[in-house]
Amino acid sequence: MSKEEIYKAEVWEKLLLDYSLPDYSISKIDAKVMGPRLANILESICEKYQQYINLSALSVIQSSLVDGLSYGRIKKMKLDNVSKHDNIIIIIFNTILLPNNLNLKKSQLIFQFVDGVSDDVSINDFCSNICRYLNN
Repeated sequence: MSKEEIYKAEVWEKLLLDYSLPDYSISKIDAKVMGPRLANILESICEKYQQYINLSALSVIQSSLVDGLSYGRIKKMKLDNVSKHDNIIIIIFNTILLPNNLNLKKSQLIFQFVDGVSDDVSINDFCSNICRYLNN
C-alpha cells in the first residue's frame, strides 16, 4: 500500500460516512436521510464551530476556497445543504466573514467527500478531529 492509500484508509475509517443510503439533497440535519454518523458529525460542527480551535481550522479552509483571500476569519456559519450522489457527499455551509482583504462579507464553505475522503487534507483533519469526540 502506498502512503496515499494508507492515509485515505485511515481517514475513511475515522469518518465512516454512509454511502449505502439513496441519493439525497437536504437543507437540515436528518439522520434518517443522511445516516446517524454524518448527522452526528454535522451536529457537532454546528454546535462547536465557534470554539477557537475549530474556528481557526475552518477559517484556514475558508481562505483556501476563495482565490486571493489571505485569511477569511468566520464570524458565523450555518448549514445550507447536504447532498449525496453516488459516491460523492457535498456539505455546504453559508458563512459570514469578519473584515478581510477582499472586503468579502459572505461566502460558502464546501466540504466534498468522494468515497469517504476529501481531496483537501485540512478538511479531512478537521472532520477527523470532530469524530474523535463522537460516540458512534
